[in-house]
This record gives sequence, C-alpha cells and structure tokens, in this order.
Amino acid sequence: MIDLIMDILFPQTACYICREPGRYSCRYPWCDACEDEMDRLKKCLSLCDHCGKYLGEGENLCVECRQNPPSFNIARAVGPYEEPFRIAVKVFKFLGRKQLAKKMGDMMAEVVEREPRFWPLDIIVPVPISQGNLRQRGFNQTELLARQIGRRLKIAVEPGILVRIKETPSQRELTREEREKNLLYAFKVTQPQKVLGKKILLVDDVYTTGSTIRECTRVLLEAGAERVSVITWAIGKGF
Repeated sequence: MIDLIMDILFPQTACYICREPGRYSCRYPWCDACEDEMDRLKKCLSLCDHCGKYLGEGENLCVECRQNPPSFNIARAVGPYEEPFRIAVKVFKFLGRKQLAKKMGDMMAEVVEREPRFWPLDIIVPVPISQGNLRQRGFNQTELLARQIGRRLKIAVEPGILVRIKETPSQRELTREEREKNLLYAFKVTQPQKVLGKKILLVDDVYTTGSTIRECTRVLLEAGAERVSVITWAIGKGF
C-alpha cells in the first residue's frame, strides 16, 4: 500500500539510471536495458570467496583476504561498483530518491537468501552514517536498505545498536591505511546485551576498501556477537 501511495504522489516518468522515458514505480525504478546490464555485470567475473570482491580469472581470494583476512564471516554484494550500480546508489543517496530502497533492498535480500553461509541470522544492523551526512540527506540510506531487507527476510532490524561516536573527515580521498586510522574507535555498541551471542547481518550501501565494514565488525564481535556477515548493494574489485 505504501508503495502504491508513493507511486501516486511521486509519479516516475523516467528510468532513474539512464533517464529513458517511460512509466516506472518503486518496484520497477529502472528500464529493462539497465536491468539487463546489471545482470550481465553480476555474471562477468568471479568473486572472492570471503569478501565478495570481483576477481580476475583463476582466483578464489582477493589479495587483501589472502594477506589480511577480515573478521566477518562472509560478505556479498548485488553487483560491482560500476555503472549502472554506481549510478543507482548515487541517485539514492545524493538525490534523495528514497523510493529506490524498495528495489535495492529486495535485490540485496535475494543475495542473502541464495547464500547458505549467511544462515542462520538473528538480527540486522545498518552501518551508521555521520551526523553531518544525516543532516544533509535527512535519512540514513543503510537503515532504509536494512529495513527493506528485514521485511523481505522477516528478521528484526536494530538501527540503534551500533552508533557512530566520532565524526570523521570524508573517506573519499584517503588511502586504505588512512581510512582505517580515520575510523578507529568511530563506532560503539550501545546495547551489548542485544548482540551477545547473536548472528548479525551488517548492511551497508557500498564496499570499497572495506575499512568501515572491518571496523564495524570488530566492534560488534568485541561486544559479544557470535558472527557478523555483510551485505552491500555494490562492491569494488579485488585485483
């Protein structure tokens, strides 16, 4: 019903990705050509068995997972951080098209449903964003995605468990080492009793260097979580 109301109040007359004219909706926010390109990209490269980054042929682990394995159980994404996946997340985050959370969250949930190593799961936790970004956008995109994933998988979402306690400069221009130092002790678990012994699905929009995911995972495990698995909309390459 909410989707129908949104479509009536905010009719969409162009593909959110390529701007192809037509009639679109919360369930079908982009055109068939963009959907086909997404499907093609998802199948064109192999994945790192641990973190899910896209690899060259003949490999099963990325360089980082071989040299410094992350402490999460498994990470996967819907597709690579390339167009049209990159455009979709930028339109969602920076243009405030919150309707995209429906389709993107459903596609993320489908990835979790298909991968046995995610299961079982107890709770879903979104990665918190900075207060500056929250004020600027008016919403936390990872929380919207997490709530849609939770509806699809019928798992409780706990957005208040993991919070950001340190404001950090933008990560975009930093090296991997600088990002990790930047994020150290930037997150806190506010209610350890809610993560104690739990199998957690951590939700973020994009996995690039993995610095944010690593730090969030560390904090959750130190608070007593039994296991942390990760789902994102898009992910970078591991080669």
